[in-house]
Amino acid sequence: MAKRPLLITVLGALYALMGILIVLAAIALFFVDLSTIDSALADAGALLGGGVLVFGLVYLIIGYGFLNGWTIMWYLGIIFSAIGALGSLLTIPTGLVSLVINVVILYYLFRPQVKSFFKV
Repeated sequence: MAKRPLLITVLGALYALMGILIVLAAIALFFVDLSTIDSALADAGALLGGGVLVFGLVYLIIGYGFLNGWTIMWYLGIIFSAIGALGSLLTIPTGLVSLVINVVILYYLFRPQVKSFFKV
């Protein structure tokens, strides 16, 4: 097995950290009592919390997969970075930093030593 590149360790840790923060946000959405404002708003908060929870869990799994070199996570990293880059294009000029970060991640994921680690 190829040695894990340093930036893959960093990316895996960042994905895991984002996952933890997103899961915490989802839990907060579940427990915020919006029923005093409007019952429909309370239902929307619970539904939104469920969707956010799924995204948080996906980020946690991607982080774990990056750290362990799962091939499928290389593909998910490509997909997430490409979607992030496209989304950043919609918010230019404020999304310029995000665009650069996503493009750099895409470039890095295609480096030979990274592809070797993920067995791609």
